[in-house]
Amino acid sequence: MRKLLVLKILLSIGVLAFITACNKGKEIGCTDPMAVNYDSKAISIPGSDVGHCIYDSSCHAIIQNVDLNNYLIDAYLIDTAFIYGDFLQVNISYGGGCEDHIFNLVHEFLFCGTPPVHVPLYLTHNSNNDNCEAVLAQELCFDISNLYNLCADTSELFISLNDPSNNTFIYF
Repeated sequence: MRKLLVLKILLSIGVLAFITACNKGKEIGCTDPMAVNYDSKAISIPGSDVGHCIYDSSCHAIIQNVDLNNYLIDAYLIDTAFIYGDFLQVNISYGGGCEDHIFNLVHEFLFCGTPPVHVPLYLTHNSNNDNCEAVLAQELCFDISNLYNLCADTSELFISLNDPSNNTFIYF
């Protein structure tokens, strides 16, 4: 009887080790085929698609090679920012409510020197002189796939997002 119990325990451990070894090389990602960033090779922890999937198919393109002085950066706070595959999702909050607010993701002219290539991104905000005081939250999605074609060697691409509320960068 004791041998049977030991055999069952060893068999269970072996099965768990096999399952773990098979998933070792895979990354946690979006496993929902309805999402924009679906990855058929990804694995999912139950409930993790909420944080890993992007469902907004209207992700905006980056405006490239600009003079940042030509864009307004009115006040906003970055609540969260993350990159999944070719998409940058930024959740922001800002004051307003009476006018349309315009957000763009831009980068200035790049120097494609020795890798890694550093691409600092800036989220611009034109509040259209909105003086209302409601606190608004918005989820923004940007297609960053073009960043990988900026220089001849982007095998080591280093992306950061300016956080104007802290006068720092968020590094990815």
